Amino acid sequence: MTGKLGKLLHFDIHAIERFRFELIGAMVLIIFTFVFYFGWRVNENETARLDGLINAAKAQISQIETEASTIEGLGQAVNDAGRNLALLEGRLKAINERLPSDRHIARLLSDLSDSGGDVKIVSIKPLQPEDKGELARLPFQISMESRFVSFGAYIERIENLPRLMVIDNITIEPREEGSNMLNSNLFLSAYVLGYGGGK
Repeated sequence: MTGKLGKLLHFDIHAIERFRFELIGAMVLIIFTFVFYFGWRVNENETARLDGLINAAKAQISQIETEASTIEGLGQAVNDAGRNLALLEGRLKAINERLPSDRHIARLLSDLSDSGGDVKIVSIKPLQPEDKGELARLPFQISMESRFVSFGAYIERIENLPRLMVIDNITIEPREEGSNMLNSNLFLSAYVLGYGGGK
């Protein structure tokens, strides 16, 4: 058995020299394979690490975009609220200009008594005011004599006054049979601020 093993392990150096180029090529191929494999493993680990960093960066970018979108939405909501507030303030200012305080009632009576032409104001009778908190309703009964067209012009002038007034009722009857003059009663309500301790 020892002889057989010796024969197997015994090799001729000269025979190796005949295959020298083949052996060198095989060794180079083996070395290249090891270098490529270990380099590939290192690159694979580095690629996995870089993929993890890229995914983390994408997640951060997505979070930042979500936060930016939320902030932009809040900014838009603030802008919309500011515009709405400006509109409401403008409307409130316009209403306040049409709602005189109780100190301006004399001016209101002057506006009502100015007939502007062919209307004869017989009387202006203030009725019982109604306190409605911030606002007060001041009802009036205005008796007048006029022609129909003049009466219409008076009502139009009242409606165009820079005051908040509502015509509640109108009664019209001829002054006498066959006359074109009318006896009219106009019931209207003016609204004022701060009347009767409303504030």
